[in-house]
Amino acid sequence: MYLENLETAQPAVSGPLNARRSLSGEFVFLSQDSSVAFAAEACIDVLRSANRLLGQDSYGWSHICASERSPMDGPICGPDQTLVLIGGTETPWRPDTLRLDALRACIRNAARVCVVGSAVFVPLAAGVLGARRLVVHPNFRPGVEELGRGLDLSSSATCHHKALSSAISPAAAIRMMVELVGARDGEFTRAALSRYLGLSEPEAEALVGEHWRYKRMAQGDEVISDALQIMLDHLEDTLTVGQIADILAVSPRKLERGFSDLLRQTPLKVYRDLRLDRAHSLLAQTSLPMNEVSVACGFSNVTLMKKWFHRKYGQMPDQVRRHAFSGCAAA
Repeated sequence: MYLENLETAQPAVSGPLNARRSLSGEFVFLSQDSSVAFAAEACIDVLRSANRLLGQDSYGWSHICASERSPMDGPICGPDQTLVLIGGTETPWRPDTLRLDALRACIRNAARVCVVGSAVFVPLAAGVLGARRLVVHPNFRPGVEELGRGLDLSSSATCHHKALSSAISPAAAIRMMVELVGARDGEFTRAALSRYLGLSEPEAEALVGEHWRYKRMAQGDEVISDALQIMLDHLEDTLTVGQIADILAVSPRKLERGFSDLLRQTPLKVYRDLRLDRAHSLLAQTSLPMNEVSVACGFSNVTLMKKWFHRKYGQMPDQVRRHAFSGCAAA
């Protein structure tokens, strides 16, 4: 198993990240038993939310319950996947010999291994821990110290060392997953994901959807970031490229070049994406009439909004509205 340091500038994960080889976007969650399966689902929700923020399926996953799976069923995890062993905070996870042999091979094969709560006993018992620094729940500290002499047991809730990530409990596992996403996709993504999941206090400026994606692509460029904010502030009374350039005291050509270089789109296309993103939110979350939605998003008429909406989302605004009120039955 490839070993590296996973260290970011976030207090929970200290120092710069120098390598990415073990940061796979494909996860295999293995729960100790059905009583902790909820923790795997919570971690999966972190990945699902990351995909939504990133606007693409950057992360994939599968979930297996160890107590329901025979060790003879074949390999669990491939060399390009991250294995997440989910345990609880009460009962140590001590697999029988046959299951331990299968888990040992699986751990050795994985790109990265994550242990949660009582799952720390699995790599210890198998003799393939792969790192000397980790976090352990207080309930398990004596047992871990006995099995793994010389370990550096951190006092934090999560830890990332070499190709091993650890969380003291199912609750801390959510934070661990956010940190892994941040190490792979950047601090900007980690902070936005943390706010999106309610793990940190929301900022006055809520970055979501298309605005968040485009601001991330702007990489801190002041002119482009300011232009995006101006567009967001003027979704209803849409401005021309020239008017936005005048507000920013730059030439329209410079603004168009900046959008092309950093966002790979024209200002008009980005502006329309922001307006359509707002339209989608209003359709899904309010009962505003369709014509009011189109006006609120800067479209001169409903027909024009429907045209661009279908082109972007592959469905009509009416379908989004029906689904909002009737769920899957509306599909």
